[in-house]
Amino acid sequence: MKNILAVLTITLFLACGDGEELVFRPDPLPLMAKDTAFVYVTGGVFITNTGDTVEISDFRLGRYEVSNRLYYYLADERGLELPSDPGFPGMNHYLFEYPDYPVVNVSVREAVAAAAVLGGRLPSRSEWAYAASLDVSGNIAGQYPWGSLKPEDAEYPANFLAGDEWETRGMDGYFWTAPVDSFPLTDAGFACQAGNVAEWTYSPLDSVFPVCGGAWLSTGDDITIDAVRYLAPGDRARHIGFRILLPGT
Repeated sequence: MKNILAVLTITLFLACGDGEELVFRPDPLPLMAKDTAFVYVTGGVFITNTGDTVEISDFRLGRYEVSNRLYYYLADERGLELPSDPGFPGMNHYLFEYPDYPVVNVSVREAVAAAAVLGGRLPSRSEWAYAASLDVSGNIAGQYPWGSLKPEDAEYPANFLAGDEWETRGMDGYFWTAPVDSFPLTDAGFACQAGNVAEWTYSPLDSVFPVCGGAWLSTGDDITIDAVRYLAPGDRARHIGFRILLPGT
């Protein structure tokens, strides 16, 4: 990838005090089929973990979290500022040199704008949870997209804080993020709806926005379907990405 990066790189010089800073910005890589793979979800009645009943319409949801390669393409098309490097040790130039990994450090506003390039949007929290619970029976509280088994007992089907300790987090195979297709698909056809990166969800009337699914730094109890954190629209973090929803027809 480093050789490819060197070939594709456009060199820009920016004034920086008395000297010049060399900045590299390669051309977007061609998209792969998995970047725009979507799973059709038939709508229905969904009962949330709080007991509310929600009517869900048909939609298509990304099989995978948005990859660095896809986001770079969408950002280039939309003229969005590129996200800052997450600073994972040993993973320099994360956006450019790790195209199959999930994009991070993107705000919900930027995610909404990027999704619109494909004619899509972000899922609402209810849509996201509905898709994640297609293989789950009963109340979703405390359950995972694969069922009720703890990830340790289910042979580590997710990238999370394995062992619930920082020092043991690599027991699932990864210390930081993992490629978006690294873990088994659910029976419904989705990857990494638990762990890897937490995912923005969006409703126009929200003032703060739910982030669902937990991430590589989340404990096993924090990657359940009902796990959620709320962040402001301008917030960014190196453990948060997103997934794109398209209309059902």
